[in-house]
Amino acid sequence: MSTENSRKRKRPKKKGSRFMRNAKGFAKKGIFGRGTNIDDEQFSYFINILDAMKSGLEDVEDRVNMANNVFDQTKDQEIHLASNQVVSKALESLIGFVDAAQLERFFMKFGDSLRPMCSDRFASHVLQKMLEIAFLRGLGQAAAQNSFESDAAPEIKKAKPDSAQIEEEYNLETEFSAEHRDQCRQFVLRISKFMLNNLEDFVWDSCATHIMRAAILHLVGIHVPKIAFEKGGADLVKHRKLYTVPEEWHEVMKEFPQRLEMWPQFVDFPYEAHTSALLGVICQSLRVVDKSMLKHFGKKILMESFLKPNDETITEDKDVLKYVKIEIDDDDNDNEKALRLESKADNAETQPEANVVLPKVFHYQCASMLLETLVSVAGAKLLTQLFAMLFSGRIAHLAQQHQTNFAVQRLLQHLKEVSDFESAFNELLPHIEQLLKMGMTGVIYALSGACLRLGAKQAQMITALQTNLHVAGDKEKSKMFFHCLVKLKPYEIAVSDQSGFVHLHGSVIVQHLLQFNKPILLVNCILESPAVQLVQVLNTPNGSHIVDAFMQSKYIGEKSRERLIRQLEGFYVDLATTRHGSRVLDQCFKAAQESQKLRIAKELTSRANMTKGSQYGLIMYNKYRLDTFKLSPTQWLVSMGKQAEEEKKPEKPQKRTATELFKDILS
Repeated sequence: MSTENSRKRKRPKKKGSRFMRNAKGFAKKGIFGRGTNIDDEQFSYFINILDAMKSGLEDVEDRVNMANNVFDQTKDQEIHLASNQVVSKALESLIGFVDAAQLERFFMKFGDSLRPMCSDRFASHVLQKMLEIAFLRGLGQAAAQNSFESDAAPEIKKAKPDSAQIEEEYNLETEFSAEHRDQCRQFVLRISKFMLNNLEDFVWDSCATHIMRAAILHLVGIHVPKIAFEKGGADLVKHRKLYTVPEEWHEVMKEFPQRLEMWPQFVDFPYEAHTSALLGVICQSLRVVDKSMLKHFGKKILMESFLKPNDETITEDKDVLKYVKIEIDDDDNDNEKALRLESKADNAETQPEANVVLPKVFHYQCASMLLETLVSVAGAKLLTQLFAMLFSGRIAHLAQQHQTNFAVQRLLQHLKEVSDFESAFNELLPHIEQLLKMGMTGVIYALSGACLRLGAKQAQMITALQTNLHVAGDKEKSKMFFHCLVKLKPYEIAVSDQSGFVHLHGSVIVQHLLQFNKPILLVNCILESPAVQLVQVLNTPNGSHIVDAFMQSKYIGEKSRERLIRQLEGFYVDLATTRHGSRVLDQCFKAAQESQKLRIAKELTSRANMTKGSQYGLIMYNKYRLDTFKLSPTQWLVSMGKQAEEEKKPEKPQKRTATELFKDILS
């Protein structure tokens, strides 16, 4: 991994936080934003608009009024102003709230100068945002299907709507005319076809390729918001949604991969940042519209590009290891995977790790990220081929490299064949301790998750963790298994660690193990832990979710749950008064029997002043109606039982009023 592109992934810089400061600094020197020139008055106007947007306008009506006022100032200067750095950012921030006439005016103006606008480094952002808004308005709320979540992404709790969701809801729910919606759909189709017809020019263009990727996603109904001053990338996956789009759009999208795969430069696409990202978007889109084409397209990337030898690292002694020879039939049969390593060694697995020869894909970050995308969308057969040809025999080495361990994690999260997973597990098993020492805990987390998902190697996983945390074979040490696991530290270090630190991956691994078929060993470790130490773990952001898994696991008995609830008695006030501890209290209260609920309520009311003295404790106090408990514990118990029964019932559809039923007639 000695190539220039082989380096740790760097976190993207937060550009939004410095943009305003830099813009004002340059203005003092007479430079009013990069791109086209604007005067001092225009700069001051738009920088004030950006200040107002950055501080946040919670009322949608305020945003709509501001957007229309700002866009009124751009008449007859749309192209000129959009090509300025500062104005471009302001237009991008507000275009989602303009009325139909303003947006259609921009459709027309940009449509007359599409080619230069696609390549302009500032106006292209406005055009991309226009494409997104046209997509939302053209389809409307009726086209929304569901959240388009990545299989590997964790479940994300619904939070207060942010700017992306507010903008999306406005454009979906506002009543626009049928003519405006039709113009929006036509604009999406026009931009997409323009990109397709100019593929040779735009595929290498750093600005136009972003618009092309957005267009491809929109053509299959995938919406990923583009928000000025907001984080991008993985942080926006939580907003990704899938919409129903016209069949005509699907056919246009399919032409992109069909044309690109015929280019002689196709084999080099994964090794350049923009073209690699484009291939990733195409793979995600094909997963939605044509899985058969995805399989063909993925095979072509694998065979012609990923398996290329890396010129800088291939050994001159070709007798040591002749490179990989692969045979794949295009037919969908069970003998589709065929991998032969021609080597003079009797067994390739016995070779020293230093002699591992990696295909070119693992030497380039952009190519590795494309591989991760392909692994996440591939079907069972293609995934088996990716594993056999790229990972098998190398997975332990790849797991220990900063750049490639992400691909190993993604593979483990998506493997569908138990035999493939068992092979990967056996390769990684001897290296778990080394991965812990190196801090590559994400691989171990993905490994335990795969054990849970596929129902395989669960006992071996628990044994391996005990062994590598140095708690196996000794009765006293084995009691520290849970403590070592939540910190992901060996016994020798964890035994003297009295801090409240809980490792994120350690917590998730514990949650996985609690849902295994036979979690009794870990359950006993938790129940035998000192209550003070256990509360310290559970009263943390990472540790609080362990109780969720404990209470919800179908392999943990009722008696074990009761023991945990009893073990925490005396600490419920301490839990109730903290943000994360109150979650633990809530889970325990839901799972508790009537007698246990009475004891919890008694404990909370006995120190009512302390409980209500915290905002979280007050929420718990009111939620459990503890004032009623003080008056009559029996009546309180009956009311809590009725409340629990009501919560279990499915929600009934809300009755519509007569005014709502006859709204169309009355209007």
